[in-house]
Amino acid sequence: MPKETFFHLKEEKKENIEKALIAEFSSVTFEEASISNIIERAKIPRGSFYQYFLDKNDAAEYIIEKFIRMEHKKIYNFLLEAKGNIFETSLKIYDYAVEESLKEKNIKLMKNILQELRKNNINIFRNEYGIEYKEQIHEIIDRESLNIANEEELIYIMKILTTVIRTITIEAISKKVSKEEGRKELEMELEILKKGMQK
Repeated sequence: MPKETFFHLKEEKKENIEKALIAEFSSVTFEEASISNIIERAKIPRGSFYQYFLDKNDAAEYIIEKFIRMEHKKIYNFLLEAKGNIFETSLKIYDYAVEESLKEKNIKLMKNILQELRKNNINIFRNEYGIEYKEQIHEIIDRESLNIANEEELIYIMKILTTVIRTITIEAISKKVSKEEGRKELEMELEILKKGMQK
């Protein structure tokens, strides 16, 4: 995460740096991203970058966590709409993610973030991401319909579902399958998962 100095910046300067990070991580993969490009885009000295972040990975983690915060908020809202049904919510997340990703300005960043999450097997519900909506999400999930014994099993179910959604979303935004084909594939996989996860 960024250093305290970053959070103490004026809002305008902080937003400018965030825009530079997003622009860089949208143009190339996280691995290929360059600090030189980031500081050029943000119009800050190299030394300032290291006052705000430990390194490029630290900056990437900040952008990924911002994405996860937005994901949690969306998941919470979708769960409310679906009355806690995690399978119906999974389809809503897929539809939203693909639609957002296919908007020209979002597609590269979303694809890079999803690939980074998959590559590092990041579970957005793990404890390190104990951010505002996580607890609320867990509270509104319809547990009565699930075949689970405890909270840990619920976290694993959420991890499995997010991995499935993420994989099919990447296929859809990479144009390996159409949005409709991806949705059918997701529906089929969810039906299989329900057999083990639902009572």
